[in-house]
Amino acid sequence: MQKQEFLSRWIEIIKRSSAAMVYKQNFVNAVLRAVRSCSTRHTYDTAWARAVVDEVAGQNIAPDKGEIAIDLKSTARKMAGYYWDQTAYFGLRQGPNPMRQPRLLREIEALLREYCRKGSLSSPTPFREAVLSPRLNEMLDQVVDTSLEIIKGEIIPRFQRNGQEKEPFINYLMGDNVLYIPQNAALAIAENRLLLVEAVYYRWAQLLEMYNTSPRLNKKVRIIDTEDLRDRPLNRYEKYLDMENPGRLCFYCGQPVDGGPPAIDHVLPWSYLCSDDVWNLVYAHQGCRPGEYGRVLPQFFMARLEKRNSALMDQLAAYVEKDMVAGALKDAINHGIVRKYWTLCQG
Repeated sequence: MQKQEFLSRWIEIIKRSSAAMVYKQNFVNAVLRAVRSCSTRHTYDTAWARAVVDEVAGQNIAPDKGEIAIDLKSTARKMAGYYWDQTAYFGLRQGPNPMRQPRLLREIEALLREYCRKGSLSSPTPFREAVLSPRLNEMLDQVVDTSLEIIKGEIIPRFQRNGQEKEPFINYLMGDNVLYIPQNAALAIAENRLLLVEAVYYRWAQLLEMYNTSPRLNKKVRIIDTEDLRDRPLNRYEKYLDMENPGRLCFYCGQPVDGGPPAIDHVLPWSYLCSDDVWNLVYAHQGCRPGEYGRVLPQFFMARLEKRNSALMDQLAAYVEKDMVAGALKDAINHGIVRKYWTLCQG
């Protein structure tokens, strides 16, 4: 009798375990289906999906919990942060109409304009490091309220329609600031976090390709996960730049760059290319670059850069086969990358 009872219990455990596995798989499939079916009028759905994954991953999912609460205001603030970073660093459009971006983006842009007016325009600040005045905090609160309103009124109903044809995975009372999901759904998110994040980023980048002409959108959308938003220090390129410009003359004014380590500038904005390439790097005085941070320079400077690249290639020609930087410079010259990217920058 005891043996039969033991076996019965094990069979029951196996059944429950199998049912949980099926449920988790169905839940993940539902989320992926909802992400694929998200609106093409904006990127709200992908931003919120990313926020929910972050929110659930940060919770302690105890075995005895029935449902897991998701604080919608917290996800709304996360969305605001994602859009802050993508706008501040890259100026990405998040909707098809360049003259009228989605409502939340317009409020983010207004907040950033006010923030930049109060501070420095020399370089952007990531959301997590931004120090806001009381007035700017009021503006941020309004942005978060708008984000919350969009989540409750647009995003959740759309996810419910697109992802829950077979069984309800979300317990949400319209108007509430908290959404509940079953424990197994939360575990499915935690266990499949990387898969879900990659799916969200892939779809988000697809949408951005519809609204933007800039390159490397898949990398730019991932800025929200990046601690160091810039690549490695640029001083590793000095040995290449010195071969063509041993006197370290400023690209813009022609005078020597003296006093401490030389500044290296991206002629085509880093905010557009999101990469460090020797064909786009020059010595320059701090503050000597014409215009504001991230502004595209006139065509005159592109012609000067192309001439510099040809001279640099003459110095590096012997290293093309064994040096990746020299090889990349040759490819950039052969494909007219400077002029192509400059033209795309105008759009």
